[in-house]
Amino acid sequence: MIQFALPSFLFSLLLLAIVSSYILRRWERGISLAIGAMLIVVGVLLWQFPMDAPLLSLPLVPVELDLRAGIWQYGFRLQLTQTNEPIVVIVLLLLGSGMLLTAAASQGRVFPPSMLLVGAGYIGMALMVDAPISPVFLAPTFLAILMTVSVFPLQVGFDGEALNSLRAILPPILATPFVLLAAWNMEQLPLNPQDIRLAAGGAQLLGVGLLILLAPVPLHSGQPQLGESSPPIAMALTILLYQTVALYLYFLASANFPLMLNSTALNVWLTSTATITLLWGGVAAAAASHPGRLLGYAMLHDWGLILLLLAGSDEGSLPLVISLFALRILSAMSASAGLSQIRQAAGSLDAESLHGIGARLPWSTAAFLLGSLGLAGFPLTAGFSGHWSAIQALAEGDWRFAAIVLIASGSVIFGFVRMVGIFFGRLAYPQLPRERPLGVVFSLMAILLVTGMAIAPQLFEGPLVRTLLAFD
Repeated sequence: MIQFALPSFLFSLLLLAIVSSYILRRWERGISLAIGAMLIVVGVLLWQFPMDAPLLSLPLVPVELDLRAGIWQYGFRLQLTQTNEPIVVIVLLLLGSGMLLTAAASQGRVFPPSMLLVGAGYIGMALMVDAPISPVFLAPTFLAILMTVSVFPLQVGFDGEALNSLRAILPPILATPFVLLAAWNMEQLPLNPQDIRLAAGGAQLLGVGLLILLAPVPLHSGQPQLGESSPPIAMALTILLYQTVALYLYFLASANFPLMLNSTALNVWLTSTATITLLWGGVAAAAASHPGRLLGYAMLHDWGLILLLLAGSDEGSLPLVISLFALRILSAMSASAGLSQIRQAAGSLDAESLHGIGARLPWSTAAFLLGSLGLAGFPLTAGFSGHWSAIQALAEGDWRFAAIVLIASGSVIFGFVRMVGIFFGRLAYPQLPRERPLGVVFSLMAILLVTGMAIAPQLFEGPLVRTLLAFD
């Protein structure tokens, strides 16, 4: 039996997937299905297997995994812990689902290896528990690198503007100097512990850096722009992976540097920018005619609501934040699954080519609409329970925030009502092909997931409790 530390096993597995997906890129559908299924199985097994259990033996392979063992290299220690385990599992499940959906609607032949490379970087960030300086201070630099690499899966093989992808790099680049200056202040503090300005200045710089990393308005342009110019699955994965790690870093910084929350106006800044973000996402969605851009604005509105709850900084807001973000992942991936089928059949997402497409692609259209409406908390969608709970929590503190959320959500829903009129209008191109069987299967799975979560939200209770215990 060969023993592997879990980080070594994950990186070896991802390296094998990257190399095989590139060499066998001519058979994109088959290799994407195999890699996607493998990553989902690994993620599910990692979630179900307790960390304090003995060595994990893999079926059909002479390999044993030590979940608690770490690896040291160049002053960095990578190790699975109770805190970072949910993040690693989320990244694996996102990558796996993205690969499966790619088998039904190609995102470009370079998409699988390049997105897997980006995902490996995010897993490395999540597993990093020690470094020459605190991993929180190094995170913006690594995020800037990963977002730069993400330009390849977002643009290669398609005619989108590279500038739209580069806009998504701005938040981590702008946050890096603030966070590095905060690290310098913190390092000087032991040399002069009486100087309270060092601690206060470091906390303020770290707060500003984290606020920029979370990318509220006016740093929001990456989401709607990517929705319009990039393949839907690549757009959804890029945004969700980045925001998963950004939220994780916020929780780490709040736990390791409580002075950041106590001595700065971070919550005030976050409340103001989050309110503008969710409101602007709703208003802009009402006027959007491009379905990809409309999805981007719906995701922006939902992200603003999550940031508004995050600004609450109390024990009651943490379950809502985690629950809303999990439902966001489910809704966004379901919407991108349907939209990718629509884009592949129509050849583009211009409004002129989409008239009447719902009659030819009913399941893909339903998956797109139900997933997108979940981002606005529409009834009988995955996001309804989370949005309703969030509105109730906001109304208990200040009814005006709840009213703003309701108005913005209504604007997003109005935008999709307009899109329904386009999708189910007069068919513009009678020669439009019908849905492929594999696309129908994935669309049906997405519809069942979003409606099932709406009907039985208690199914999410177990994973939510475990994630809360990990961050506690």
